[in-house]
Amino acid sequence: MRFTFTPDHIAIADLFGSNISYIVPEYQRPYSWDCIGKSEQNNQLNVMWDDIIEFFHSDNTGEYFFGSMVMIEKESRLYEVIDGQQRLTSLVILFVSIKCFLKKIADNQIPLDGSSSEIEELNSFLPKAIETINDVIFNKKTLGLIAEKKVKIEKNAEFDYDKILTSVMECSALLNLNTANEEQEKVSKRYYSNRDFFIKKIENTFLDGVKFTKNNAIALDKFTEFLKYKLSVVRIIAPDFDVAYQIFEILNNRGLPLSNKDLFRNFIIQQFSKLKVEKPDRYAQINPSEKWNELENNYSLTQDFIGRWVESKKAGQQKYSAFNDLKELFEKKYTDDIDKSKVEKIYEDVKTDLGYYSLIIDETVTDLLIRNKIIFLLNAGNVRYSINLLLALFRCCKYTGYDNVDILDFITTYEQYFTHTLLSKNQRFTSSSIYNAIVALNNNDVVKAKSEFVITDEETEELRQLINSDFKDNTTAKLFISKYIWYKDSNIDDVISHRLDFDKATLEHILPQNPALGTNWRNDFSEVFRKETTYKLGNMTLLTRRLNSSAKNNGFSIKKEKYKDTTLWVTQKLTVDNLVIDELFFQNRQKDIVEAIYADLKINI
Repeated sequence: MRFTFTPDHIAIADLFGSNISYIVPEYQRPYSWDCIGKSEQNNQLNVMWDDIIEFFHSDNTGEYFFGSMVMIEKESRLYEVIDGQQRLTSLVILFVSIKCFLKKIADNQIPLDGSSSEIEELNSFLPKAIETINDVIFNKKTLGLIAEKKVKIEKNAEFDYDKILTSVMECSALLNLNTANEEQEKVSKRYYSNRDFFIKKIENTFLDGVKFTKNNAIALDKFTEFLKYKLSVVRIIAPDFDVAYQIFEILNNRGLPLSNKDLFRNFIIQQFSKLKVEKPDRYAQINPSEKWNELENNYSLTQDFIGRWVESKKAGQQKYSAFNDLKELFEKKYTDDIDKSKVEKIYEDVKTDLGYYSLIIDETVTDLLIRNKIIFLLNAGNVRYSINLLLALFRCCKYTGYDNVDILDFITTYEQYFTHTLLSKNQRFTSSSIYNAIVALNNNDVVKAKSEFVITDEETEELRQLINSDFKDNTTAKLFISKYIWYKDSNIDDVISHRLDFDKATLEHILPQNPALGTNWRNDFSEVFRKETTYKLGNMTLLTRRLNSSAKNNGFSIKKEKYKDTTLWVTQKLTVDNLVIDELFFQNRQKDIVEAIYADLKINI
């Protein structure tokens, strides 16, 4: 297919030219660039600032290329942003931060420094500099009396992020967010924190200590001019959404997890938009954006979902990227018919599987035994393959989340295979059994799929011995103590339930690995017994990191007081009055924990 578009290589001054406006449509994901961390997922603002300021301070006389943006021209000088809203919004916030910095000086929050003539020059400079920034980010209307933002966020039914952006651009404090949910509050605060991040960077760069001087003003003016005329972007203007989407796909299709969801979103919107155009009588009432919102708002449509869905459907690794493989499935496995278009079919399949996926990752399965087995698998490593398998299993069995003997039996068989592979020195995890099982599940053959994970009698006995042996790796030991807790919790019938926070928990050795001199551990237990017991599951429990650190290598009387600070029953049991901590205690506790895990894995015979 041939299509035309207009790429413009322009400076930021032209990007934010006179009477130009950009609309971020409501179907775009919320603003996500961050300044809080060190990974590529949460430090985009750090990288942006470091790159720009380094280029500014260098002797390079060229330009700094800030990336590309894809847009549709809705009317003269009014553009709908298809790709590049993160860059565009971050640029606005950078200019806003300069304005807010200047306002702090004008409001005497930052003192001026210099001779009386220099102070006079600075007082003249400030309003002109603020007006220069306003000309970049605002359009003037009605004889210049009313300013309108050049970048606006289209309001949707759920939350008005444009109001947040307006507040940020006015250098205001955080708005009242009482009506926002957790995610909306997080996104809203991101606008403010990014602005304040840039303000702090500007203060560190363009102040002499805590004062603003004439030399600072000259340097800041040069920096502002640099941003306007030395930063450039390629703005690609497409004639319609169809062309814009294809360009967006080409530019972004690099197999990155963060882009798959965005590409899928635009794919869904594009395909339903096509239906409206091609068959208006039948599909006039369809709202493409609402079709997407239904998926995103009602299910856990994470960045990872597309990859898990594709691999569970294909029974194999992705070829290039999850989205490319999804499109390949769409073209090869789905066809239009009289009753339904192929986009409606893939949409319904995705929607159904999102329900299964949400059961898995949200830990919302109603049946406690099955739920806790899933939680174990999600914390045991090789999560990608376990989710692929569970997604195919739930789809095959049309699982609703309630008790199901076949689902429980299948997952338990897989757990036997998984734990044996995890603990045995002679076994290595491979994906072949996973994908062979998925092939069988996709052919509705649960029995054949389960056979991929059946371990031999010899392997079962080896697994029993391994569970009853030493666990010197704290991560693995924590996992199996947690399994014991999850199994016991599955069989508790009470009006109050507690959920173990696996990420927060740390492993605690009751009998310390290096007991302090003079403690009951050295006085009451022989070195031989301590060596035999220290790394057994019967000597382990869970605490928070803080409590674990404070318990350390102390005697039991001190540890017991620390244990009282947790409500976790497995640790609370150690605080009962008149509890005798002797060899028999550890032996009985080992037996209780190990036999519970045997029962959970159904290897107790």
